[in-house]
Amino acid sequence: MHRTLKLLAAGLVTLSLAAEANAPAKPQWPEKPVRIVVPFGPGSFPDIVARVVGQKMSEQLGQSVIFDNKPGAGGNIGTDAVVRAKPDGYSLLLHTVANAINASLYRSLPFDASKDLVPVSQIASVSNVLVVPSALPVKTLKELIELARTSRQGLTFASGGTGTTAHLAGQLFKTMAQVKVEHVPYANFSQALTDVMSGQPDFVIPNIPPTIPHIQGGKFRAIAVTGAKRSALLPEVPTFAEAGLSGYEVSSWNGLAVPAGTPPEVIARLHAEVVKALMDPEVAKKLTAQGAEIVGSTPAAYASLIKAETAKWRGVVRDTGALVD
Repeated sequence: MHRTLKLLAAGLVTLSLAAEANAPAKPQWPEKPVRIVVPFGPGSFPDIVARVVGQKMSEQLGQSVIFDNKPGAGGNIGTDAVVRAKPDGYSLLLHTVANAINASLYRSLPFDASKDLVPVSQIASVSNVLVVPSALPVKTLKELIELARTSRQGLTFASGGTGTTAHLAGQLFKTMAQVKVEHVPYANFSQALTDVMSGQPDFVIPNIPPTIPHIQGGKFRAIAVTGAKRSALLPEVPTFAEAGLSGYEVSSWNGLAVPAGTPPEVIARLHAEVVKALMDPEVAKKLTAQGAEIVGSTPAAYASLIKAETAKWRGVVRDTGALVD
């Protein structure tokens, strides 16, 4: 009896090993095109980053990378599309600071980005710049603060929509400088810039690249940049801290994230490919031309940044009451 059981067990082991040997090899990622969802429109800074890095990754992976722009709701529409996607490494999100902001800015979201997304790597960050129309009689941040405090009706600032960095950068300025300024959101950011040039609203704090031609053309006067250090694109413009508002810092950072449940080996491969792409001289040249500071962090380091920024913007939203239904 015992001998029979032993023979049966041995036979089962043999059959199992044979089955494993004859089983088809586990598919190697990627076997098909990879999609990067950009939750903002074509030509935006996140879109430029996605295309520059994604095109290089396509060369490295030997697969097409498809760019899928899904703008709207401050980046929430595109984010929701990736959260709902199959977690197989074929749907990636060009993740941005908007995700950290939206976690507290919106009263209700159909997802929890902190749980439903897994960070892959921070790609880059870019500073914003406070610009005023050339006709506004201020040349420094202190003069702008003084004007806001003494103006009977206060000042107004534009943004490309509620929840954008231009919006929250203005709200942070309002809180830290203790001034009366009102937000004027625009659905079309180009129109926002045009209106600020004409003097209404009074200022805007957008990403640096779109403002460069207008600053050089004399339409805008650059007052201060929002980063921890001066921008290579505007080396003569002081930071907010240098201009007198110590502790003020805003950056429009971005990276890649994938749906929760994506296999760890795929995340590791994605991280390696992002870092490899960022080390390419041509990629670096294109990104730095946009005023970007290249990062290429580990998933853990990116997760730490997201956690810290989410807490920071939660405080700004709470202090200013800037909520969206």
